[in-house]
Amino acid sequence: MPELPEVECFARDLRKCVKGRMIEAVQLSFTGMLRGVAPEEFGSMLTGKVFQDVQRRGKYLFFYLSGELVWEVHLRMTGYFLFYPAPAVTDKHTRALFILQGTNNLQFQDIRKFGTFRLWQKEDFHTAPSMQRGIDPLEDVFNLHVFQGLLYRRSKRSLKYLLLDQSVIAGLGNIYCDEALFRARLHPARKVGDLTKDEIKRLFDAVLGVLQEGIRLRGTSVSDYRDIWGKKGHFQDFLRVYRRKNKPCFLCGETITREVIAGRGTHYCPRCQNH
Repeated sequence: MPELPEVECFARDLRKCVKGRMIEAVQLSFTGMLRGVAPEEFGSMLTGKVFQDVQRRGKYLFFYLSGELVWEVHLRMTGYFLFYPAPAVTDKHTRALFILQGTNNLQFQDIRKFGTFRLWQKEDFHTAPSMQRGIDPLEDVFNLHVFQGLLYRRSKRSLKYLLLDQSVIAGLGNIYCDEALFRARLHPARKVGDLTKDEIKRLFDAVLGVLQEGIRLRGTSVSDYRDIWGKKGHFQDFLRVYRRKNKPCFLCGETITREVIAGRGTHYCPRCQNH
């Protein structure tokens, strides 16, 4: 599933490519992604609208359109957008085609068909469930003091459970949780309430550091993720624990372990993260 860094790359790239462009036509080959709107209504509401901005919060993409309309997209497991500066053929995984003013088109690809689209009037958008999620770690208000407060109120949870909880911190998923906990040298099953102030600071720095590096390296392509140009990210080349079960730790040589923690397959080094 695309996590915060991948969705942030989509938002930044799409903002550059579609901002100021008008949607001339919408073609849906699959309608199961639509929530709360009929296919004909979705097409008619988007046709003629101009992209004014593209933003991200957590794992959600938001297209701000003329006419005070917001198009919300959750990519889920395998969704992604492809941008073509010239008309391009679609394939069996193209679920939606957006023909833009000029020769551009935007395609929504989704192998497993789990992605979702919603439309909001801008005046009502603040009530959207996607806007009620936890704090986004790239927002200016996310600082060490705020992070400490989030942890102190959930002292009995495991670190892995807490970091994955989208109602607490929006955007983190399995990959970046495992990598952040390794960088902080903290065991994923460790109870939040057992952390020292120094360990909280290490975890805070690790979360921000791994997200920023993931964005700089254009995301993690361990599965289906591609950017809007169809290119893979590069963060998978720098993973230290995720999907490295039975391989030696880069730091100490100990064998990387995988076990289910907080309901998710979790990778860690039993020596570097023994507390």
